[in-house]
Amino acid sequence: MNAPEVRIATGSVYHPPAEPYPRLLVMRRWPRGVAKGAVDQWERDLGPSDELLDGYQAGAVPWEEFERRYRAEIAARTSLLDWATRMATGTGVTLLCGSHPDDQCHRTILAALIRERASEGSRGERGARSR
Repeated sequence: MNAPEVRIATGSVYHPPAEPYPRLLVMRRWPRGVAKGAVDQWERDLGPSDELLDGYQAGAVPWEEFERRYRAEIAARTSLLDWATRMATGTGVTLLCGSHPDDQCHRTILAALIRERASEGSRGERGARSR
């Protein structure tokens, strides 16, 4: 069986991309000046912890460490990561946060984690079917 198609768009909640996927806000704090109707769903626990984000924004946590720690935080939330993966392989999903550039933003790490999870799931299904 082929790997499921993963449809993920990423962007800033202030300038969301035009993809027709459900808009999922993935930050702990609601962004300033954004109306509740600007997103379809808000999942705080897909955002980095306040401690990690504050450390990164203050310059105390370099990007490589931020990425490693954020990956560990999300890996501990398997049911939430599975849910986001089902969204991405079902309806598709647009991951939004308050940061503007995609580089060095947790939403790009989350998109990679979802793609990895979808790939792992398809390999697991093939292994189970071949037994």
